[in-house]
Amino acid sequence: MGREMAETHVVFALKEKRARLAGELQAAQVRVTLLKCDIAAVDSCLRMFGAEVDPETIAPKRTLGKNIGVPKGAGGRMAVDILRETGGAFDCRELAVQVLVRLRKPAEPEAVTMLAKTIHSTFSRHRTKQVEYDRSTYPGKWRIIQQS
Repeated sequence: MGREMAETHVVFALKEKRARLAGELQAAQVRVTLLKCDIAAVDSCLRMFGAEVDPETIAPKRTLGKNIGVPKGAGGRMAVDILRETGGAFDCRELAVQVLVRLRKPAEPEAVTMLAKTIHSTFSRHRTKQVEYDRSTYPGKWRIIQQS
């Protein structure tokens, strides 16, 4: 009798989980349909204003999620300040947490991940080469280049 009750409980939980996942999938499919309609509308405008442009040749661009409340460019600048002030080497997640703390923002996992990606991208494209990436550890760490 104990096994039947446990199995009933498990089956109920699995049915509930499946129903939620099916609902998420349905919502995602609606979102995909709306995005396809938006792309078709933009493609039509492109053909009207730029007949020489083939919309199929435009590569998709990866977008980030919602804004976490950090002003544009502030994350990278504050990360460089942290590296300068501490003289240490930090991975992007550590820098992201410190930036969020300085901005008095909650260091929630999603916010840390988004800001860490932004910091890594910013540092990788840094023109003045103030920072360098040390791959001798995992994860790699960023540090200020010592000026001679």
